[in-house]
Amino acid sequence: MNQKTIIKRCKELGCCDACCIRYLGLKTPSAYENAQQFVLKICADPAGKPQTTETDIKPEQVAEPSDNHLGGVETEASEGAAAAPSSELNTSNDLLKADNSSGIDDSSSEPLPKRMKVEGVCVTCLGILQEENWPQCWNMVKEMLEKKRYECPTFACALSAPIATILRERIVSLQLKDACAAYDDASLTPLKEAWKWSFGARLARHVRRALDSGAVAPLLVTLNIEYPDDMQELEVLKALSPGLFNARRAAGRRFGVEFTRRSVEQALAGATLEALRSRAQLHEAPPVRARAQCVSVVCTHAPLYLGGRYVKLSRALPQTPWLVNGVRMMHSSVQEIICQPIAALYQLGVEDAEHRLKFMSAGREDVDVRCLGDGRPFAIEITDPTRQPSEAELSELCEQISASGHVRVRRLTPVSREDLAELKKGEETKCKTYELLCIKLSPSVDDELTTNGSASEHAGGAGVAVTARDIARVNAYRNTPEGDAARVLLQQRTPVRVLHRRPLLTRARRILELSASPVPGHPALLVVRVRTEAGTYVKEWAHGELGRTRPRLGDALGARADILALDVAAVELDWPRRPAPAAYDSL
Repeated sequence: MNQKTIIKRCKELGCCDACCIRYLGLKTPSAYENAQQFVLKICADPAGKPQTTETDIKPEQVAEPSDNHLGGVETEASEGAAAAPSSELNTSNDLLKADNSSGIDDSSSEPLPKRMKVEGVCVTCLGILQEENWPQCWNMVKEMLEKKRYECPTFACALSAPIATILRERIVSLQLKDACAAYDDASLTPLKEAWKWSFGARLARHVRRALDSGAVAPLLVTLNIEYPDDMQELEVLKALSPGLFNARRAAGRRFGVEFTRRSVEQALAGATLEALRSRAQLHEAPPVRARAQCVSVVCTHAPLYLGGRYVKLSRALPQTPWLVNGVRMMHSSVQEIICQPIAALYQLGVEDAEHRLKFMSAGREDVDVRCLGDGRPFAIEITDPTRQPSEAELSELCEQISASGHVRVRRLTPVSREDLAELKKGEETKCKTYELLCIKLSPSVDDELTTNGSASEHAGGAGVAVTARDIARVNAYRNTPEGDAARVLLQQRTPVRVLHRRPLLTRARRILELSASPVPGHPALLVVRVRTEAGTYVKEWAHGELGRTRPRLGDALGARADILALDVAAVELDWPRRPAPAAYDSL
């Protein structure tokens, strides 16, 4: 296809140089970095051959754009272009002498515009790809980056463009299809891609950061560009696709706005030029009454995740803030003790910290339960971080957390989003080891009775002692066949204390290991150590909760028993397992 002819028609319709290249279907970033020179080179080529690859235009043929280049100031032409007579570049008669391989009738003497640079605002992109619109955008981005103080050497950029550009692109594509049956009206290069290759490349120099893809760069800069007549221009689509918009209007509660990108694309799907002319009364692209303007810039950094394990030493500390009807029940929590130094590092106020720091853990312990050993795995998600803490800062955070005396964290390390999936999975699959301080409340069935008493007189623990036979009975107890991996199979109804947040169910749970030992100097006490699967309610197993858990510790002991204190001795989850992932090396 003769690219020169396509450019000629685009210019007649009022397209800018970058949009002319878009309608050629080119997806070569270097072509968009200096669109004017690229278009000049194509139109100066007497053969009119297609330009489709990086080698079609040599670096020395494209002038390096200046950072302070503004619209209306011509860039220097390349040496090759400068060597040609100016009439070859600025008049159309010589350009039309090229062979016409596209099938478009070039016999007319209708000239190309004398200047290759389109005058006014582009009818397709509404000025988004025109350089005179860029300095304001650059300054807005630079101001936002300086305000948020990101320490990230790379960035990706995204565009929120007016929806009316979809309609305008379709009209021009159909005009080209009408002029040349061989033209592929689906070959248009997306506006956002051309914008990244042109505007984004220049923005990188202005903000002194490297432009990268959104899949690699953690920092995303989004420009919101609006066009005053956006919704007004889209009204013509109601005549083109009345059924679609009548249905959207009838479902007003479901659809918050009448025109969305998807609804406009649906209305234009399969639309023909004849339909637009007859139903929507559109013969050409709507006139441009104003240039699209950047109204806001949003900068966001990908979340940062810090992982570690905490040891909880207090029996009066909930894992997360404990509020009842808006009233705080405890002075602090594990979450707050861990998050406060992190919030201070990122200079976050109380409200910002609540929204930007998210605490996650592999399960939780009750407020009166300690978590000892290697601690419980946890992670902190930091939304929109300005930077990644150094190793020294991570060590300092651990020291500040541990200084509370209630919680200790030995190591903090960056983790990935994939690691979080392992953390949450471990909550449902991990095994835990508990140590219970229990009290024997009544004589065992085979205890010898004193001469002055009976079994009933010993009820309540008076004179009751844990015997060697009691310990041996617990250590030998099982209700599963020999060789089974589990020692005890439990049937537990949802405890009353958690019914407000858990459904009423009977759950089968397993105790994998069970052992007991006496407490010297305290005859009625014994320490029980159990290893259980995830989801076992150990307190309820100890006291039975009026038969809601069967069997209970008392069935192994042969006497009534209750629990006085509980510790988590080990959480069997190898997490976090590795150092900082490479994805954060560029932070």
